[in-house]
Amino acid sequence: MTGERIRFAAVGCGRVFERYHLPCADERDAMHLVGVVDTDVERARELTADRPGVWTGACVDRLIEETRPDLISVCTPNDAHAGPVLAALDAGIAVLCEKPLAATVAQARRIAAHPAAETLLGVNMPFRFHPLLGAFAEAARAGAERVAFTFATPGNRVWRARTPWYGDARRAGGGALLDLGPHALDLLTTVFGPAEVGRCELDAPDVEERVRLDLSFRGLPATLSIDRAARRLETSVTVTTPDGDHVLDLRRGELRRADGTVDKGGDRPELAAISAYFDRVTGAAGGPHGRVGAGDALAVQLLVEAAYTSARQPRKRATSAQ
Repeated sequence: MTGERIRFAAVGCGRVFERYHLPCADERDAMHLVGVVDTDVERARELTADRPGVWTGACVDRLIEETRPDLISVCTPNDAHAGPVLAALDAGIAVLCEKPLAATVAQARRIAAHPAAETLLGVNMPFRFHPLLGAFAEAARAGAERVAFTFATPGNRVWRARTPWYGDARRAGGGALLDLGPHALDLLTTVFGPAEVGRCELDAPDVEERVRLDLSFRGLPATLSIDRAARRLETSVTVTTPDGDHVLDLRRGELRRADGTVDKGGDRPELAAISAYFDRVTGAAGGPHGRVGAGDALAVQLLVEAAYTSARQPRKRATSAQ
């Protein structure tokens, strides 16, 4: 596709598309928006009112037929990922899907099994592309004793999704663990390798807001704490070594080393995977040109499912000695 202007389309016109995908596309001269699909067609028309010639509608097949896109972003609720992703792959179109890969493992497996998935599909899990991750990994791997990932956000009190699907277990497929967990798990497995799931605690059975998950990376203990109803913002991973703590603060764009030195970098880390995939498709010079592929996204979702299974298992009560 290099050397040609990329015809860009999207399925889902909510906050994620408005705030992340569309601005990333607009800042690239090599891309131009040709069409959008949304269940609320009036919303799609409102969003593109100042963009003459952009096709709007509610049917993915018609979007593909009418606009002949080179690249499609899928920004729908979780339960509506599989249909448009598979339609794009069937048509040989590059597709960037929001995380998680799907609302259920069965749907995720179906997507990952598509013959074109490993070449055409990217998934928006951005932290592996953070410019400070390499330096953090180098510091963290030497003598790491334990790892802690903290993810705190006010969630819908700030986000204000256009449709209230985050609280619908059927549409979302889960709560904070499936929503935010893939970001953390992709970073952790990128740095430390395959993970084993241990104990998981959730604050609700269907759509949880708070999670504590114990993990192990080849014997290295780790904890993932997620609070989607917090009164603060924090996204950080801390590795404790004999020399002290190394902290990658993703929100502030800082690597705070155990010796007190601080590295800076990484503005708007939430855009890193989108930018990397768009640059990959357009052939832009510079940048990581990477993607989180279908296999990696499925592996992360299987970890999430294993955590949910762990959380549902009854805990043995301690008994006093007779």
